Amino acid sequence: MTKGNDSGFDAARAMADRFGRLSLTMLMDTDLSPIWRVSFLANFFTGPIYAELQDRFGLSRPGFVILFSLCHQDGLVARDICLVTGLPKNSISRAVTELEEKGLIGRDTDTADKRAKPLTLTVKGRALLAEVLPLFHERQAEMLAPLDPQEAAEFNRLITKVVFAMPGWVATG
Repeated sequence: MTKGNDSGFDAARAMADRFGRLSLTMLMDTDLSPIWRVSFLANFFTGPIYAELQDRFGLSRPGFVILFSLCHQDGLVARDICLVTGLPKNSISRAVTELEEKGLIGRDTDTADKRAKPLTLTVKGRALLAEVLPLFHERQAEMLAPLDPQEAAEFNRLITKVVFAMPGWVATG
């Protein structure tokens, strides 16, 4: 970003002012800069929003992840949620207990496998999600606002391509 490119120079100055000069090096000038940018975006997208969920609703990140997963597919077990989110089993198990105590989810017994405890979203859980999801939609819109429609589509295409290549490099465990 050169001084001749005023908008790029101004953006770099704003980044340095907000996140420190080192952020520019980490984001632009290392051999890990591309992935550092992904991590940087994820941290600054999720960190503040999960703090707000905790403060306003008493909802942890694992708690939100469970509710969000169940709104897409009821009857999941904790193991399913760990698999789809990459979160550790102990975090999910603790959050399941908290959500059940708050009446946000229910736990059933699988007739075929008595050890399995399928989870269901309660009416109260759905109502909480209806309050919380707009916060994510607003934040996503803010994050993507600098992109025009074609850029947003290209960003989505590229991130999807990288995500769908994950089976080739993510270890199973």
